[in-house]
Amino acid sequence: MREPVEYPEYFVRFYDVIYKQIRSHVDEAYFLSRIAKSTGKVLEIGVGTGRLFSQALKNGADIYGLDVNAKMIEKTKEKIPLDQHHRLWTQNAVTMQLPHQFSLILAPFRVFSHLIDIEDQIHCLNRIHAHLEPGGRFIFDLYVPDLNILLNGRHEQVDFDGEYANGKRLKRITSANADLINQISNVQMKFRWDEDGRQQEAVWKFPMRFYFRYELEHLIRLSKLELEAIYGDYQETPVSKESKDFVLVCRRRE
Repeated sequence: MREPVEYPEYFVRFYDVIYKQIRSHVDEAYFLSRIAKSTGKVLEIGVGTGRLFSQALKNGADIYGLDVNAKMIEKTKEKIPLDQHHRLWTQNAVTMQLPHQFSLILAPFRVFSHLIDIEDQIHCLNRIHAHLEPGGRFIFDLYVPDLNILLNGRHEQVDFDGEYANGKRLKRITSANADLINQISNVQMKFRWDEDGRQQEAVWKFPMRFYFRYELEHLIRLSKLELEAIYGDYQETPVSKESKDFVLVCRRRE
């Protein structure tokens, strides 16, 4: 099993302010709606800083969460009551051993892009199967690879520029280049922020796996899960050449 990428402190620190602006309007309503419709326990894999988890819990969901990164879990705990901290685990989804089964398991915001090796992908899917109740479903999403970006790379794109605190600015500049043979995007995130009257800068580099449609379908078939549907967005429309996201709905194979 490949060791997971460790998130640097500044990424954890700025996660909420960045993704509230650039991500929440994309997928939050969809996943919260799916959680609200569930009639049993829910598990969120890759809970992060609790962007979805804390809201779902506030809405009354019987939700649990795990993340491989303890720093992210600590951020989530800051958002929920102390007597609900038992709902969170620091575990790797590839090897997870949890005390419950779930009617719904989610892995939002490209969690599977962090699983580089096929063996880890299959192990993770099978651990998910083991934690689903009969009839339970697993939903996850991934980005649709942009062939122009894969061929030409992404060069110094500012994807966030704003305040992270009153009067304090933060800028994130993202670059990427693709290893086409191994289907890995090598990502670089450069952070610049105001701190104590000075500008700080840090650079984080990490790999992300990209997937194509039929590869995903075959991957599910190799696991114990069964693919129920694959959509091209969070409105559950069919996959098309305009699609930016894959949304996959799987069920426990009996």
